[in-house]
Amino acid sequence: MNKITFKLETDFDLELDFILIGVSSSLRDYRLCHFINKHTGLKFIYGKEDPLDHNNNLKNKSQEELDYHIVFEKSKNKKDNIHHFPTYRYCNDSYEYEFYIINNKSVENGILLPEAANFDYFLIIKHFIDEEDLETLVENLKKVKDILLVKEIDPITLKSKENLIF
Repeated sequence: MNKITFKLETDFDLELDFILIGVSSSLRDYRLCHFINKHTGLKFIYGKEDPLDHNNNLKNKSQEELDYHIVFEKSKNKKDNIHHFPTYRYCNDSYEYEFYIINNKSVENGILLPEAANFDYFLIIKHFIDEEDLETLVENLKKVKDILLVKEIDPITLKSKENLIF
């Protein structure tokens, strides 16, 4: 009797359904958000998540989870490290639009995307934004005096793209 062998190949692509924009600026995160709000009409506030869910019930999460994008760094020869990346958000009431600004440097001095270390912040846009609105947003960001560089980045090309998933 012949033995038949099957090989199952799995390809787990991360869901990278967002637009990523790198921002270089000498501004502190809260000042950057202030000027972005002023020049774009967005209304960034501190924290990754609202403490209330869509039904206005309090979420069962720690303040740390609500405020920071948390990345667990696995290390072969050292203990595992936890990195807290300050995050700001702007979401409309129906969550049709979600914008996040994440520091590239953690509170513990880790780097979120080492291959893009020349950027100080990342703007993540979840859900659909048409090309014309995106161009207008980028042009308005460039008008902020203390923003040195604004560049769209293809997240698929990044080695540490899994650090952007939340």
